[in-house]
Amino acid sequence: MQATAPPSPDRLEQALDGYTDEDDTEPCDGVAALVLPGTEDPKELMRRGGIDLNWTAKDGTTRRVTKYREVPMQHVVDQDLALPTLYLHFLNKEFFLKEGEYNLSLRAGNDNSEIQLVLPQEMVPSRNNLPETCRASFDVVMRFIRSQSEVMSSSVDEKPGGFGPKKNLKATIQTRRLYYSLKTARPKAGISLDKASFGIPEDSELYLFAENHASVNYMSKRDTEAFEECISELLDLSAEVVKFGIFLKLFYEGGFAYNKKLQMGKGYLPQNIGLACMGVTPAFEGQSGISTGYPYLLPSRFLSYCDTVPVTIGAISGMSSRHARYGLCFTRCVYVWETEALAREGVLNFCSITPHGGFFYLPSTLRGHWKLGGFVYAFGEAKDGLEMPVAIDNTEGVSGAASAVAQPQAAAAANRQACVICLSEDALFATVPCGHRAFCADCQSAAKGRNCPVCRTPVRDVLRVY
Repeated sequence: MQATAPPSPDRLEQALDGYTDEDDTEPCDGVAALVLPGTEDPKELMRRGGIDLNWTAKDGTTRRVTKYREVPMQHVVDQDLALPTLYLHFLNKEFFLKEGEYNLSLRAGNDNSEIQLVLPQEMVPSRNNLPETCRASFDVVMRFIRSQSEVMSSSVDEKPGGFGPKKNLKATIQTRRLYYSLKTARPKAGISLDKASFGIPEDSELYLFAENHASVNYMSKRDTEAFEECISELLDLSAEVVKFGIFLKLFYEGGFAYNKKLQMGKGYLPQNIGLACMGVTPAFEGQSGISTGYPYLLPSRFLSYCDTVPVTIGAISGMSSRHARYGLCFTRCVYVWETEALAREGVLNFCSITPHGGFFYLPSTLRGHWKLGGFVYAFGEAKDGLEMPVAIDNTEGVSGAASAVAQPQAAAAANRQACVICLSEDALFATVPCGHRAFCADCQSAAKGRNCPVCRTPVRDVLRVY
């Protein structure tokens, strides 16, 4: 079981105690992911049977399905697991390639599979102009950055005017412009947020997750500490130094890439027009931030381990055992799966929790992922509705007994929530005196003496919610 006060990575080992590689228990049946076009709320579309599915069931039979039953996913309402509001900070155009300066035959793919960056020498701040407190870490960072770069080389072309079988060639080499490539994750999604308010380029048509540089996974402790210290200090300096700080942050943490589509016949060629890291302060006055509310708890079959990369931000990786790796969710994604109700009623189950996309976080190992599942943070969700307390009526004076009454003040309080101690069973007990629903029947006896996971009020007692 995973506790929450305070969460720590060693809880993974506790949760996996007795679970071995030889265990042959299957995690469960597969789940299909559908990315829905259009603008209609995915939940409403599924509820009204707005999609015909030709579903081949586990028994091999194929049937047409138009009826779907929504299955609510558990929220974990715990301040320790809430992410801050995040703001997009875009990389300066000086860090992007110029047309024709790089040999395209050296690329791994187009702008949907990798994002190309360049570090011009003139964009690197002078060491002597930096505070003395970060010069040592700056030296470590620059050694690492240079060691992972490629010298910029153009395509090799034939020189004009030559005669005979032997051709003369030409190329351009830029030793003061160092080249880097960031791989991208599988999800590519349309943009449903207001572009202007979030600072997103108006002509962008899809966004994707640009992973941190592959070399970050193999950094030494000294390297990671130097990057974190350097990034923290550089982002508080002059505007010119901040530009370099954003480059380092993207190299170390990854970020969001924004592409537009250049139509080519029936398809398109993606062209990157923006790359942004995430910060906890606005990049400009009035900027809207990306809120994610409290996480959903999902089984492993809903979340692909292979679409994740290690978390490099210590403040996040230390939140829980499920915050070791992360990836990006598809926008307007609906999960669909079958149960016995398919044969009996012709009904499939579904859930839709990321209409605007989101992040998901997983344990460090496949074994941990299989056993524990992961957290999904949906973009655009607010915490307020889930934080509403229930109205406690304890006039009978039977504190904590099954006959105690706690009535919801609003429909939002009826959302399915996971117990914050075991992160498995539904939370059916509310805290006294504040009234926040947080514990299951098995764990409620351990609630006394804790602080409420929502408001931090000491828990004197618990009441059963009906």
